[in-house]
Amino acid sequence: MSGGPGGVRIAVPCTGLGRVRRGFEAFTREVASALHDAPDMTLRVFGGGGALQPGEQAVWNLPRDSAAARVVSALMRRGPYFVEQATFFAGFVPHLHAWRPHLVYFADVNFGNALWHWRRLTGQRFQLLYYNGGPTTKPFTRCDWVQQVTPVHFASAVARGESPQRMLMLPHGLSLGAGPAVRAATRAAATRRAWAVPDGRAVLLSVGMLGVERKRMDALVDAVASMGHDRPYLVMLGQETPETPALRERARAHLGAGVWMGTWPRERMAEAYEAADAFALLSLDEGFGLAYVEALAAGLPCVAHDAANTRYVLGSHAYLGDTTVPAATAALIRRALGEATTDEDRRARHQWVRGQFGWDALAPRYAAMMRACSAGVRPAWSDA
Repeated sequence: MSGGPGGVRIAVPCTGLGRVRRGFEAFTREVASALHDAPDMTLRVFGGGGALQPGEQAVWNLPRDSAAARVVSALMRRGPYFVEQATFFAGFVPHLHAWRPHLVYFADVNFGNALWHWRRLTGQRFQLLYYNGGPTTKPFTRCDWVQQVTPVHFASAVARGESPQRMLMLPHGLSLGAGPAVRAATRAAATRRAWAVPDGRAVLLSVGMLGVERKRMDALVDAVASMGHDRPYLVMLGQETPETPALRERARAHLGAGVWMGTWPRERMAEAYEAADAFALLSLDEGFGLAYVEALAAGLPCVAHDAANTRYVLGSHAYLGDTTVPAATAALIRRALGEATTDEDRRARHQWVRGQFGWDALAPRYAAMMRACSAGVRPAWSDA
């Protein structure tokens, strides 16, 4: 819970919070922390159980990876994630009825659909603000407001017929210090040992869901494998997916002992970035790209696919190119690893991120957005 008693009541439900490591789970906690002292606002975070933090309220549900969810999924012929959202909604209804929030800030589409129908059937009054971080391209028919996190997705939505009057462009926020963390050689060495990195080997880090369809980690494996005997040691960190076993098999076949894959504790991600020499994520499209921003804030040279979204997020502080071509990707990785990174370079990358996406700059706009949307109007900054 954040803010003082009374004022605008904001509910932030996140079905995977406490169990799943995605961008929105991390963001839910970040936004709650950033708005903790916002006046005239009370914000409550609702999660799916598991490793919740103090102040976060558990909501009953059938987690997507549970045996029960799989059984119900088979019976309903819907995916386990749908089952998680549907059952989370059932568990959330008592909170919705008892606390009566003015605004529900959500990112799970099917959960939002259920909220819309509940409001229609019961007459309960609350506004629905959808965080389109995925992003989805489905029509925004089950919400009142849509937060787009990049200008690219805002423009795309307008082009397909969505009303700009109920959309807001406000990027993902990030907690950052005044400068990049000072690198501790002993800590970095310990992290590299945990990954079994041979002495003297460069480390290329990638962070995201361990899969191929969206994050294209198979393409990264292929690009690194093509670099020959002096290729970097590849570390891929993220939540496992149904695609992970095949990805792991491919990585071992192409890279042998030159790769480490696994889920890394969120609270230790700073250590992961500290131990790396460069970062690469080859998604052709991202809702936002939190891992890009985190890597850049840590001062790392970054490799990404050249697209409007990555140009917005990374500015001129990255190596961008056509990553659908393995040779081109390998060349970008070589350039990033060959860079003689100075402290000035690291500070410049960090300052870019802090100025664009740091909570110092964004928290007042988030608070204004939530207060305005709760009242059914656009925030003043959206018309500036």
